[in-house]
Parts: sequence; structure tokens; C-alpha cells
Amino acid sequence: MAINLHIERRVFLPGLLMLGMLIPGILIPDAADLHGQRSPFDPAMAGEAAQIREEVTVFTDRSLYIAEEPVCFSASLQDTGPVIRRPWSRVLYVELVSAEGISMAREKYQVHDGKTSGEIHIPSNLISGNYFLRTYTRWMRNWGPESYCYVPLRIINPHRPEMQKGIAPAEVSANLRVSSALSSSLEFEPHPAFFAGGERIVMQLSLPARRFQEGIRGCLTVVPRSAQPAAHHWEAELVNRAAEELPTGAYTGDSAGAFQLNFLPDKYGPSLSGSVVYPSGRDEGPSETRIHFTLMGDNPGYMVCRPEVSGRFAVALPFLSGKLELFVQPESMDGTAVEVRIDQDFDQRQLILPVASFDLADQEREAATIMARNVQLAGIYQDATSLVGKDSAAKEFPFYGSPTLSVDMDHYVLLPTLEEVFLNLVSSVTPVTRRKRNSLQIESENPTLSLFEPLVMVDQVPVFDMNKFMSVSPAKIKGIDVIEDVYVKGDLRFGGLINLISWDGDMAGIDLPGNSFFIDYQAMHPPAKKDMDQVSENDRMPDTRNTLLWLPDVVLEKSSPISISFNAPMYPGEYVVLFRGQGPGGELFVAETSFELVKPNPE
Repeated sequence: MAINLHIERRVFLPGLLMLGMLIPGILIPDAADLHGQRSPFDPAMAGEAAQIREEVTVFTDRSLYIAEEPVCFSASLQDTGPVIRRPWSRVLYVELVSAEGISMAREKYQVHDGKTSGEIHIPSNLISGNYFLRTYTRWMRNWGPESYCYVPLRIINPHRPEMQKGIAPAEVSANLRVSSALSSSLEFEPHPAFFAGGERIVMQLSLPARRFQEGIRGCLTVVPRSAQPAAHHWEAELVNRAAEELPTGAYTGDSAGAFQLNFLPDKYGPSLSGSVVYPSGRDEGPSETRIHFTLMGDNPGYMVCRPEVSGRFAVALPFLSGKLELFVQPESMDGTAVEVRIDQDFDQRQLILPVASFDLADQEREAATIMARNVQLAGIYQDATSLVGKDSAAKEFPFYGSPTLSVDMDHYVLLPTLEEVFLNLVSSVTPVTRRKRNSLQIESENPTLSLFEPLVMVDQVPVFDMNKFMSVSPAKIKGIDVIEDVYVKGDLRFGGLINLISWDGDMAGIDLPGNSFFIDYQAMHPPAKKDMDQVSENDRMPDTRNTLLWLPDVVLEKSSPISISFNAPMYPGEYVVLFRGQGPGGELFVAETSFELVKPNPE
């Protein structure tokens, strides 16, 4: 006899991904198989896991910014170690931090084929000073913040008179050094040294055919000389100093260069991790506990996982953007309350980095004045559309897809109890009471359905107390969805699914369990939709570009040179065209040229 399964596409880490997957040839796919096996967080696995290293290389469009501007960046991710199947990390964590390591802004970006790009906005309340763009993956957190990529930035806030002070060498917890990666120079094709304001500028860049067998992927920026970004990247190096000699909160490293296996990689999407704490004196196995996650709002979703033997868990979330709300609800098979602790999404450890007192040279001050004017004009003239695109509204669709049976309560006479609703309107669902315990049974052609308990929900939130579920007033219910097949979610199987849809989206007034809670979750940053070279055709609209051209993903191939073109601004000065990229082996390649803008001759 054929057996039907209603399978939900796996959108979370297959159970607790066994770290055996890290090593080629060893695959332990599901949390259902974890019991009695080695934990992915077992210290004995750390030696094998430490063989896999990740390194982030980040380039920004400029080095000098004004508060409220976006910092545009291009990042590449490379891994070393054993051969890895599929991408290792698919999420990049980006933070704007002060020299003291305090996070001022933070976002997440999806990694495609080892590359990502985007923009992170500078808060309007920052004081002028030296800051850093800090980037890392979840896997890199196992090595500590000294393994992250740091890009120095200078930020000016013309609306605040304060300036950051320098940090003395005796106060720092880490120094920055230029990466030791090899670099090679490329050259632009010859071009005029002077251009007139408003002129269309065209330049070409190509690879010498004899030197390169493969292409180079990188980014290209055109900016004022005073805001030129660096052509290399930096690495952090911990200072060998006792913890008591450093300011409170400074990170000194668990052990310099040591690998601490606390986080699994974001292989399947942005992930949420944490641990389950059982009551004192109780030794409950992971097979007896489930953790349910319900994604609230316009994009509903449901994830469930079981912690592994040490109580650790990780669950992957869909690639959504913006601020999300998650409802977290642990379920213990014997009803005992357990505590769920969620890990911080971004690394809270702070490195104190050395910076000098903030100051600008005369040429930099002049450029900053023009840039500040452009930011102010942009705020006046630009449409509220925004530098960052917003997700288009989508029709709400249940996470479980199309139900096999859907009942619209508005088409029927109001019945007094939910039990009568199931008996009279939902023929495939039968309420059963045994020993004062309520349950629901779903009838199906699938004979295996009775082997599993059904997943019972209200507004797509699991409900474990059947007495509370059956006491819901039918007057509060808009509809009922039923799946009459075995429902598979990750490594867990349910004897079908029943979901009550309330009129007000308030779970029909059911009281939430005491050990459940809501959390705000920062999802992915939406892709930038701003064209850096876009100049309004309206003569009354000023040109407010501080970066004349930004191409975050440029591929140089030996067979075909690339041609870039952009409109010159009307204000004179020296400008730099800078290409930075990496070859297949991680070698850095740089091409730089410059030109000067002069005022156009009056006609």
C-alpha cells in the first residue's frame, strides 16, 4: 500500500547538524539520529572542526563619510581546510563599531557564491571620530573577534560639535596590521588627465592576457582623493596583556588563537541558536523536548527542533528582511517546564583598537564640507523612496502550504462548542476523550497517520494543552485548515495538522504557556536598489553624489576589458578611480588611476 507524506520543505538546520558533516565522507543528517551519537558541540570534535577556517575580505566605497550616509561595501568569503560540500556560510554579519568596540549599527547580508555587497547606514547621532566596519560569519565567532575583518572609517557629524578622543596604546586590547596577502597591480587604459564638470567620463580596464589564466572579481569606486579607501585590508592581533590591565568589558581572548566550538555555520540560512536548561536534578534527554518557533506577522512560518544531548540547539530561518517577531515555545513530553536561552545574534565581545585623536587636514576638511552639503541637499530634494528598497507586500500564505481540507466558518450556523464544530463540519476530525484527556484524531487513507500525534495550532502557533484548545469559542474562529496526511517538518513527523484561524489574529484568546516568550529578530538587510551613478535629468535637482560611481561586483576577464562611464560633478577637484579584487587563490589585485575636474568654460 502506498504511503502519502505531506512534506514541508526543510527550512531549518537538519535537526542539530552533526559536526561530522564538517569532515568529508561523514554524514549524520538528522537530529532523530543524534541520540547516542557524538554531539556537534562535543569538545572532542573541535580538533576536526578547527581545520575549517573562514576569512572575510571587505572593501568600502570610501574612507570618509558624513552621518546619515550609507557605507557601501563589497565582501568576499574564502574558506580553507577540508573539502566542503555546498557553501559553508551563507550569512555575513556587518557592524559599524567604535574604537572601543561598541556597536553603532548592525545588519546581516546573504552570501551568494562567496560574495555579498550592500550598505549599512550611519546613525544620525554619532559624534565625529574614527570607526570600524566589522564583518564576520557565525562560524568565525568560534575563533573570537580577533579573526574578524576590520575596515577603518572616518565619520563626520556636522550637527554635533563633539569629537572622539584618541585611545592610548596602553588601553587597547588589539592592534591592527595590514594583511600579509600578496597583491599585484593592474593598470587602466590611458585617458585624459582633465575633464570638465558635467562631462561624461569613460575609462577602460583590462587584464594582461599573458599574466592571467582566470578572471578577477572585485569592486570599483570613483571618489574624491580625500575620501579614497585603502587598497588593502586589516587583521586584528590581540595584545598580550593581563585582563586586569584593560578597561572593563574589553575582550582579551579565551586563549589567543584558540578555537571554541560554540556556533555552527549558517549553511541553510540565517540561524538561531541557544540552549535548553532543565530543572535542577533532572536529566532529560533531547528526545523528550521540542522547541517550537512561530514566525509572526505578514510572513508566517513555523520551525521545530530538538536539542542535542548537551542541550544546545540551532534552527535556520527563512531569508526574510526587516524586523521580525518570533514566538518561542518549549515542549516537554512530561509537561515539566524547561527554560530556553537564546544566543545573542551578533557578537557582544569588544576589541579596543588604537586610534589617534580625530583630525582633518585642510584638503580633507574642504572635501568634508562639500560632502556634508550634499547630504543635506539630498535630504531636502530626494524623494522619500529611499536608499534601501522595501519588500513588496505579499499575500499572507500559511507555512504548511495548501491544506487538504479547509472550512470557512462564515458559511455555517454558529455552533456552541468546538467539539460540535468538528463533529458536524469537519468530518475527518474526531474529538476523543479518554480518562478526562481530550485529543483529536484525523481520519485518512494513510494507515500510518495514527502512529503520530497531530500538530494542533491556533493562528499557526502550536497548542499543547488540549483542554484550552477545545474550550475556544467557535464565535472567535474564522476558519479551520486540516492536513489529512502525515505531516513532516524537518526530522519530526506529525499525524496530520489542524489549524484554527481566528478572526482577530489573537490566538482566539488562549493563554500562552508560562515558559514561552516573544523575541524580536533582526532578519536580513534588503538588497540595495540605489544607482550610485544616477543623476537626475531635472536641471533643478542638484547632484548630491559623494561617491561618483560604485560597482560592488565587477568581473575582469582576460578576453574582454570592462568599460566604465559616469557623469562628472560640477565641483572641481582631484578624483580617484580604484579597482580592488581577488583572484581564485585569494591574491589581491589593485588598479588605480586619477583625474582632475575643472570648471567648464562659460559659453
